[in-house]
Amino acid sequence: MILAIFFYLGLVLGSGFLVLVGIQTVSDGFERHEERTAILDRPVSSLSAVAFGETALVGTARADGRPERVPFGGQDRALFYDVTVDDTNKLETPHVDERVARSFFLEPDADAADADGHVRVDASGFRLDLSDDRRWSTEIASHEAISDDLEAFAEAKDVPAQGLERDREFAYEYLAPGDDVFVYGRAVPDDRAGGDGKGVLVTVPEGGAGVISDKSPETLLAERRRVLAKSVLLGVLECVVGLAVFLWLTGIAQFLLGA
Repeated sequence: MILAIFFYLGLVLGSGFLVLVGIQTVSDGFERHEERTAILDRPVSSLSAVAFGETALVGTARADGRPERVPFGGQDRALFYDVTVDDTNKLETPHVDERVARSFFLEPDADAADADGHVRVDASGFRLDLSDDRRWSTEIASHEAISDDLEAFAEAKDVPAQGLERDREFAYEYLAPGDDVFVYGRAVPDDRAGGDGKGVLVTVPEGGAGVISDKSPETLLAERRRVLAKSVLLGVLECVVGLAVFLWLTGIAQFLLGA
């Protein structure tokens, strides 16, 4: 009896969660469509002549100071990284979901015709779109031993013990020194550069459509082709299925239909 109750509650919560997933899918589609529009409308600027306002830039990423130390996964240093710790078999928010970031410099490629100039990028608020070789993840089943570096990180972040019922995923994505980078953001005066007014800092645009990627603008545009239609169709389908199951399981559908 108790197992049946828990199973029922799981189905109800799962159907509600599916509705939320559908809403997020639609939202992500609009964000990526907005990014595509911004990339199309904004030609890539020269790093030696960046105008204030929304801008698209391409260059080589260099550290602003000492790169960040990545705590696990074999990657020694990164300009910044997003890290998550999540129990994959539980409907819970991630235990850890944070960005460890400082600013970095964007410089012209060594073979660029215009090799002068650089800008500083505040990486804290951008959306990341990184290639697979800039991502790392591992899943630890509940019965498997956890490595020392993962265990030390979990303890430092006060992640609850995994126990015998949680399958846990550790993951991060990062940007490394020397990566070729595309940045779409908003150029503002860099106060750290002094009083000459020549320093440029790139931050997230006011509309929130800023993106940092190690992919070329052409690849980003190709990946976003028809993304809005696909995301809306998938998101609506998820919402309809989730809502229908929720209404039926809770008896609301029968009440409305007069059953």
